[in-house]
Amino acid sequence: MNSKNKKNVFKELLGYLIVAVIAAMISIGLRIFVIEPFIVPTPSMSPTLLVGDKVIVNKLEYKYREIKRGDIVAIYSPLEKKNLVKRVIGLQNEVISFDKEGEVFIDGKKIEETYLPKDFVVSYENRSYEIGEDEYFVMGDNRNNSADSRVFGPIRSDKIFGKVIFIYGPLSRIGKPG
Repeated sequence: MNSKNKKNVFKELLGYLIVAVIAAMISIGLRIFVIEPFIVPTPSMSPTLLVGDKVIVNKLEYKYREIKRGDIVAIYSPLEKKNLVKRVIGLQNEVISFDKEGEVFIDGKKIEETYLPKDFVVSYENRSYEIGEDEYFVMGDNRNNSADSRVFGPIRSDKIFGKVIFIYGPLSRIGKPG
């Protein structure tokens, strides 16, 4: 191989290396700042999300809009010291309360939870929680098997790191979460 061919091969390899480095930087940047794949670790969101479901978390969602009741969010659990997925039930400066018949009330008004199965039976303690400024009350859809704000109290918005926007695995479950 003559020196001209060696130079061309070197330039071509350098070009591939530059493209690979740029692709890696974009991928890392997206993962850190925009979206993050996440595997559901517990059954607390069943049947909406199952253990092992692979989901995409949009980390920018709450930089541009408010957290809404019903959003499925990825949080850092202060109790379990790990990332979990829960549903936002109570918003800032509200009072959330429960009755023994399994009803949830916000500021004294019963809320409809259409995302829960029709035959779902749950029993709560008669209890109320005041949600402070910049706090949210989160619960798993599997209310009888969920360590959530009923256990660790309302969470601050800085513990919510994104909104679950898509299930990408397993193949049989691909789509938007309920």
